[in-house]
Amino acid sequence: MVDFAAAGLGLQYGTVALVRADERWGAVAGVLAAEIETALAGRAQAVEHVGSTSVPGLLAKPIVDLAVGLSSATALDEVEAPLSRLGWIYRGDAGDQGGWVFVLEDSPWHRVAHAHGVEFGSEQWVRYLQFRELLRRDAAARQTYEEAKLLLAERFPDGRQDYLSGKDRTVRQLLDSDA
Repeated sequence: MVDFAAAGLGLQYGTVALVRADERWGAVAGVLAAEIETALAGRAQAVEHVGSTSVPGLLAKPIVDLAVGLSSATALDEVEAPLSRLGWIYRGDAGDQGGWVFVLEDSPWHRVAHAHGVEFGSEQWVRYLQFRELLRRDAAARQTYEEAKLLLAERFPDGRQDYLSGKDRTVRQLLDSDA
């Protein structure tokens, strides 16, 4: 079992707080990804650690984000039942803004990880990986992203949806400028 608190992970639902991404988060993501791959028994073509927590030293909400690449034929119940046995809670279909969203909590409403079920190879899947790689290789992109996140976190400390909407605009701009 993963000790999320010892890894510095977790944030109360609805709040926004940023800390430097910790190298331990990659190890936690690896454990969670392996558990998901095993539970989905071949339904996941890949599970990738994405988002700010996958970029060492970047300011991030202390919640690991995973992209779960599924075949287009995968039905929700084929994913929801096995993940729920691992403690993941289905929170709905965010469509192009995150696919099937599952959350992992270490106590009620205290999030430690998100898993986004999206079609493997889809535009959304590719965008997750492209953005991660852009942030890993481009210091100017990291700085732009961090500055936007800091402003949004200051403006919306208890409004995660507003924070996420603003952040998504910055992600699109950075990806467009990298194309």
